[in-house]
Parts: sequence; C-alpha cells; structure tokens
Amino acid sequence: MSSPIWDVPHLASGAPEPSADPDKVTVYNMRFCPFAERTILVLLAKKIPFDVVNINLKKKPDWFVEKTWGTVSVVRYKGEYIMESLVNCDFLDELEPSTALHPKDPLEKAMGRLLVEKCGKMRTPYYGVLLAKGDNPEEVKMKRLEMFHEVKKTLEIMENELKKKGTTFFSGGSVGMTDLMVWPWIERLTTAYRVLFPGENLDIPKEMISLLAWIKNMWEVPAIKAYGLKGDNHAKFYAQAASENCDYDMLLTKGA
Repeated sequence: MSSPIWDVPHLASGAPEPSADPDKVTVYNMRFCPFAERTILVLLAKKIPFDVVNINLKKKPDWFVEKTWGTVSVVRYKGEYIMESLVNCDFLDELEPSTALHPKDPLEKAMGRLLVEKCGKMRTPYYGVLLAKGDNPEEVKMKRLEMFHEVKKTLEIMENELKKKGTTFFSGGSVGMTDLMVWPWIERLTTAYRVLFPGENLDIPKEMISLLAWIKNMWEVPAIKAYGLKGDNHAKFYAQAASENCDYDMLLTKGA
C-alpha cells in the first residue's frame, strides 16, 4: 500500500524548487498547519488530483519566500501562486464547479463565510491556552482556564448555530465549505489539550450536544478520515514547535 501523497519530507533552506505540472494543482503545505489543512481537505472532498510540497516553516527555502507570502497553504496552478487558504479554497471550488462545496444561494454562502469569520475569533485564545505563562504552575493553569473560557465563547456560537439549523453539518445534510474551514482548530482542540494538560478540564462541555455530534460526524467525512490527525500527534508537534530544530517530519520518522 503506497503512502499518502502528503507523506513527504518538508523542504528547507537550500532545497531547490520542485518541478510542477502546470495543469495539475500543487499545494505548498505543512503537515501540522491548520490553514494548510483547509486546502488539503477541500481538494480531497472535491476529488481533485493534486501534488504536495511540504515546507519547513522555520527554515524556508529561498524560492518559497521569493515567490509566495512565506506562509502555507499556497496553491500553484498554471504558473501562478495562490496564497491564503480561504482564497485558494474558493478558487478550487470554482475550478471544479460540479462538486461545489459552497451553496448556490449567494445569501447562504455569505452567511456561511460570516460564521467562518466568527469562528476565527477563537484562534487567538486557542493559541493562548498553548502559550500561557505565569510565575508558578498554578498561575499558568489559571491563565489557561481564562483563555479556554474565551475559546468556549466561540464553541457556544457553533453550538447555537447547529441547534438553530437542525442539520448534521453547518452546510446542511452534507459537509460543505463552512464545515471544512472551521474544522482544523476543532480537530486540534479536541486532541492536543487533553494530552498536554490532563485533568485541567479543557474539554468541550458535554452540554454542547449538537457540537459534539457535529465533531463525531466530521470524523466520518472521508477527507478528514484520510488527512486528520487523532491521538497525540498534534500534542507532540506543539511540544516542540517553538524549537528552531522543530521536527516537521516526525510522522515520517516515527510513524503516525
């Protein structure tokens, strides 16, 4: 059984730019990046053939910095470089309109994008939990709880939206663009916190029945089954992410 196309080493400074088929999508990716995960999930959901070039974000190749904005994801297609995950995901959705992830109704599409923006407010406190500092262990725990309280405000928005819709997914009866754009941070929240900070009650409240059901259903989406990471992989990455020698290839060297 062959390895997934994203199981390739992350290119670092000094590595030449790989050649690319101009008529095939190439994604510049980092295996643990939530923004880049958006793009991979869209490609998988739409069944668009693609290649992956993983990038070491601590030691970026010169050509990557020169030709892009220096962040992932980037979609390379027909000689152009399309940055920003929301932008390149919309591009991919229009590139293959027969499998559209956005709704046809422009109002519904706009409301979905507004929800994505609302959920994006969770990112600052989400990383605040991971990076909390204090003068002693108890103070750090309190800081984490304060940040998680802010995270829960977004979780409540998601719970209420799902209750109001009464559907399996934010996009209705099947997974859509809104679901895929908000998922990566929920994937990490439900796995990394529990491993890194056991016993600190940094879990999605059991009362959020609709949100927990959505999470369960999302794990059954084929694209997420293929690319999502469960267990302690996100936690292991976060534990060494600040290091200049961050091991982006840990899944290749140690196995997923």
